[in-house]
Amino acid sequence: MSVTLKDLAKACGVSVGTVSRALNDKNEVSARTSDKIRQLAQELGYIPNRAGRALSAQKNISYLGVVLPSINSPFFDDIKRGLDTACSELKDLGIDMIIQEEEGWDAKSHLKAIEYLEGRGCKAFALCTVDEPEIRNKINELESKEIPVLLINNDIPQSGRVCYVGPDYYKSGQIAAAVLDKCKQGQSLNILVVVGYRTHLGHKLRLEGFLDELKKRKTKFEVCDIIEGHDRDIDTQQIAMEAFRKHPDADCVYMATGSGVSGLGAAIIADNHKRFVIACDEIYTTRELVKNDIIDFVVCQEPAVQGYQSIKKLQECLNSRRGAKVDDYIVDNVVKIKNHFEA
Repeated sequence: MSVTLKDLAKACGVSVGTVSRALNDKNEVSARTSDKIRQLAQELGYIPNRAGRALSAQKNISYLGVVLPSINSPFFDDIKRGLDTACSELKDLGIDMIIQEEEGWDAKSHLKAIEYLEGRGCKAFALCTVDEPEIRNKINELESKEIPVLLINNDIPQSGRVCYVGPDYYKSGQIAAAVLDKCKQGQSLNILVVVGYRTHLGHKLRLEGFLDELKKRKTKFEVCDIIEGHDRDIDTQQIAMEAFRKHPDADCVYMATGSGVSGLGAAIIADNHKRFVIACDEIYTTRELVKNDIIDFVVCQEPAVQGYQSIKKLQECLNSRRGAKVDDYIVDNVVKIKNHFEA
């Protein structure tokens, strides 16, 4: 005879509701009680009624709204893969998502996407968006309505967001500088910097970390130029080729964005001058450029983990009492070289 929730409740001396909440990761139950219930469930061979849970979940779906600037940006493919994986795991608990994909970092477009998802009745949000007053105000408005907002990949610290899931961009820049210094010890460096947008917090923090670390190490260097490629291949190629003509003595390139890397690679190949190149974020094009010795190394940031943890964190928010602290999730910065991508 199968063990039921009622049997577990009687054995533990608690209510059926407490048992249900403990087995479904609801934070209202104390850790001690939850552990006791789980242990007893395992000892008694309790098997959850997934079919019944799925049927109940279908009637009470909690939609999570996701906004990503992922159109024409392959970096976000892995973030979406992580989102899908987490949602699949939580489907029986009534968790699903609606994704609005945008191109670029236009605040008005992002605001419109958020408002659309709010109109669809989304219970929580994962946003990869831009730090502009109208976006901050919208996040604060949602929070005032007790709708949790998580920021993924790009933080807006001065907003009412519940937590941030993504990389430490400053440390990413530090790591890039440290590897560059080790590889070019004692040499004087003339560095061209490529960013997507000067206003993008992540790109700014990477550059700050990069320059601070070079200064800390007393590396001999000059930054000949900082160019903005708008995270587009064609723009990046054009401005990089112009920069190479203007600064033929630039012997290093630091690309503080993962988008537009195809354009940078095309510009380097067309210029036909060997430079030491540091890139960010692992996508197919970056791997191929590293394998072909166009890029020397890349600092990666675990995008699939970011997508996965964003959904898990939002579930935690929905299950927590109002105002409960939800910790940030900072992914690892991982340095990869040619050997990582060779078969």
